[in-house]
Amino acid sequence: MTGPTLYLPPPVALNGEVAVPSDIQSVVGSLRFDVRARVAEASVTVTLRLEGHAGWPVFDLRQDIDTASFDGAGLPLEALRHHDMGAGHDARMRAVEVDCDAGSRHRLDLRYRLGAPGATGARPVEWLDDGVAWDLWMSDLEPGRYLEMWVPANLCHDQLYIELHVEVAGSSRPHVLLANASVEEVEPGRRWLVSYPPHYTSLSPLLVLVPADQVVVHRQEVAAFGPGGSVTVAALADAGIGVDSAAADATAWLSYFAARYGPWAHGDHFMAVIWGAERGMEYDGATTASPAALEHEVFHSWFGRGVKPARASDGWIDEAMATWATASRRAGGGRYGAERLGLDEPPALLCPPHPWARHTPRESYVAGSRLLAGLADMAGGAAQFRSALADWYRQYKNRAATSEDLERHMSRWCGRDLGPWWGRYVYGRS
Repeated sequence: MTGPTLYLPPPVALNGEVAVPSDIQSVVGSLRFDVRARVAEASVTVTLRLEGHAGWPVFDLRQDIDTASFDGAGLPLEALRHHDMGAGHDARMRAVEVDCDAGSRHRLDLRYRLGAPGATGARPVEWLDDGVAWDLWMSDLEPGRYLEMWVPANLCHDQLYIELHVEVAGSSRPHVLLANASVEEVEPGRRWLVSYPPHYTSLSPLLVLVPADQVVVHRQEVAAFGPGGSVTVAALADAGIGVDSAAADATAWLSYFAARYGPWAHGDHFMAVIWGAERGMEYDGATTASPAALEHEVFHSWFGRGVKPARASDGWIDEAMATWATASRRAGGGRYGAERLGLDEPPALLCPPHPWARHTPRESYVAGSRLLAGLADMAGGAAQFRSALADWYRQYKNRAATSEDLERHMSRWCGRDLGPWWGRYVYGRS
């Protein structure tokens, strides 16, 4: 991804001060799960830099903080309050209420317990008999549901290095840690060092921690990634599908999407964690999914995490494309639709207008897919539109893209100015 500072939201006036976007450069910390005490504790160090403006640095964390320091000095907790940045209470952000110079670099140290994140639909750590089950449980449908649920993070434009030391204590059951990262098992079944690459953003990391006796892990080679390429599929006890079958499905879709849309963007490995819960989420080169959602989530490795949304409000693009191309359970119609779309259908707001907005509207699945079916008709049919998606991927692979970028791209493929369609079916103007 290039030029993430292009997508910074503007500073916000707060109580006579100015809250400004920060560039989080690294998050390094430890997460300790004490099964006997049923307590999870976090100790995290954040390094950040202010970009372009002086003021209060902004970040987010949806946990209750116990202690904090900033540049080595103790910081009162009221100086880390959440503030409404103008996009509503759910999209609130924390500000470090310390005046900082533009371009200055800082260190923020935090200690806290992992409770239920303060975000709609978030789930707490699950304590089991002599064990723990926990995953990042991300979602793009509600604000505050990316990495910031558990550790400090920024808006989804920001790239950062993440290093987590994870420990399970007070349990006799070995555990398994699954992540789309470099994982060093420091003590088998007990302690791990997880390092995510510096091009990741707050929506990139997958991490699942479960007792070893609750998961079956299967690894196989996949030709689509070149020599040494592999797929890891982990099926939990309630998955409702055998790990071999899930791996075969994932491998087939990976090969098809690579041939149809372009080469894999995530190194030489793909990871899928399969469970029975009817949910799915995409990560960089990885997914957590139910069997029914697996194809949809694999597709997101091209559109969503191969081409990333530049802003949370651009997340509709990925869901519309995945629905149009895979006819997921969320969709009302079939895949590869091509149907005339005039300017007389009900308007849809897919791209929230506020620069600090932090969610993907649920209308993105059905209304977004309907828009793409209309574009496919304008482009000359489903085959031509799949070629337009492949060209989109070729141009923006490993980059971020906006709703405005997609409008320009599809206008070329459809041979017309799509401004009126974007106005009605993306920005919700009647």
